[in-house]
Amino acid sequence: MLLLTGGCAPVFLAAGAGVGYYAGNKKAARKVDRFFHDLAASIRTSSRRTTGARQTEKRFGRDKGAGARIRLEKSVLVPARVARGEQVTTVITYAVLGAPAGGVRVEETRELWLDNRKLSLLRRETITRKNGTWESTLVFRVPRTAKPGHYRVVEHVRLGDSGLRADNGFTVD
Repeated sequence: MLLLTGGCAPVFLAAGAGVGYYAGNKKAARKVDRFFHDLAASIRTSSRRTTGARQTEKRFGRDKGAGARIRLEKSVLVPARVARGEQVTTVITYAVLGAPAGGVRVEETRELWLDNRKLSLLRRETITRKNGTWESTLVFRVPRTAKPGHYRVVEHVRLGDSGLRADNGFTVD
């Protein structure tokens, strides 16, 4: 990958085997393009605070002076087996503690993996979260052109230098 700068926006040029793949096999390239187009078009997200600051502090304890921190409560992905065209829902629930009154900036990232290869960044969002427990949901349809196999959704929640990671899988028949 080569980064060129010199104007208002950087330009990326790819070199290597991938370029020949697209140039030499247009049918395969269209199939790959269709996969990512269908995937991106189907993504829906939502989030909500499920528990207020006091209840969250009772559950995790209060650590004065520790600064803002996050704690993973749970991560769920359903269903475990899915056919092409069906919907997958992933939910990550985490607590924010010790944040100032205006909240803290948290980055949520979700990636789709097939076997040990990252296929796509499903969503990256930076949002302000106040103290409490937060539930973040992402829903997408498995593209009809998806290969059978074991897929994973890897989720990261970052607050400054600290972060949480959850990894849940599903199988496409």
